[in-house]
Amino acid sequence: MTCPALDPALPAAASAARETVRPGAFGQETIAGWNVLRFGSVPSTQDIGATLPPWNAAVAELQTAGRGQWKRTFTSDRGGFYMTAVLPFDGDAMLWRGFALAVGWAVVSTFRAQGIAPLRLRWPNDLMIGGRKAGGILVSQGASNTLCVGLGFNVRNRPWLREPALESGACRLADFAPAGRLGFETLAPALLDAVRLAYLSFSLRGLGGLADLLNQSWGPARTVRLEMAEGAPASEIRGTFRGILPDGDLLLDDPAGGSFPVKAHLVRRLHEC
Repeated sequence: MTCPALDPALPAAASAARETVRPGAFGQETIAGWNVLRFGSVPSTQDIGATLPPWNAAVAELQTAGRGQWKRTFTSDRGGFYMTAVLPFDGDAMLWRGFALAVGWAVVSTFRAQGIAPLRLRWPNDLMIGGRKAGGILVSQGASNTLCVGLGFNVRNRPWLREPALESGACRLADFAPAGRLGFETLAPALLDAVRLAYLSFSLRGLGGLADLLNQSWGPARTVRLEMAEGAPASEIRGTFRGILPDGDLLLDDPAGGSFPVKAHLVRRLHEC
C-alpha cells in the first residue's frame, strides 16, 4: 500500500493550499502544515471539505446539519469543535477500509501524550471518556482524489440540552481536561497532527499493521451487543469485546471463555452494555 505524493513536511501542499479561498470563511491560517479555513455556522464541515484540495481543513463553530455514521445526526451546537481535514486519496476504497480506526488510534494517542484528555476508542469511530462519548470520526470520499476526515468533539457545549436522549451517554472535554488545553490553538494542531499520523501510518502499514496498537486503545474489556446488518446470520450478537483481528474483523469472547470472530462489514452498530 502506497501513499500518493506524500511529503511529511508538506511545504508544497501548504503553499498551494494558501491560495484556496472559500466564501464565508472568517479566518485562514497555516497550522501544522495545513491550510485551515475557519467558519461560523455551516451545515457541515464535510460538505466544505468535499470541495477542497488535499491538506486543507475546514473548522466551524457550529454545524446545523452535522452527521455521523449511517447518516445519523451529530448534534453540533456552539462550544464544540468541528473539523474536516482533506487528504490525498488514490481511489482504492478497499485498501482504505478501516482508516477511521487509524484516525481514532492517532487521536487517542495524541490526546493522551499531550495531556489533553484521557480518551479511549470505541469501535468503529467513537471517541470516549470512560463510558461516555466525547467525540466522533467520519471518513468519507470527497472528490475522486480526496478523503475527508471529519472530527467532532463536545468541548464546553452540552448537546444533551438540545437532544435529551444524549444525556446518559455523552460527555464533554471540559469536565476532564486541564484548564487551558481546550482552545482552538491547542485542539486544531493536535488533531491535524493526529490525522497526518494516521495517514502516514495507515499508508505504510495498513490496518493489519496497526491492529496491535489499536487493541491498546479500547480501554478495559467490555460486554457488547452487536446490532447486525441485514443479511447477517443473527440480528444481534453478544460477547466481550477483545479488539480487532489483522483483517479488521471483531474478536469477541463468549461466556464459556472461548473466542470467536465477527465480520466487521456485517456489524451495523456496537452497543456497550
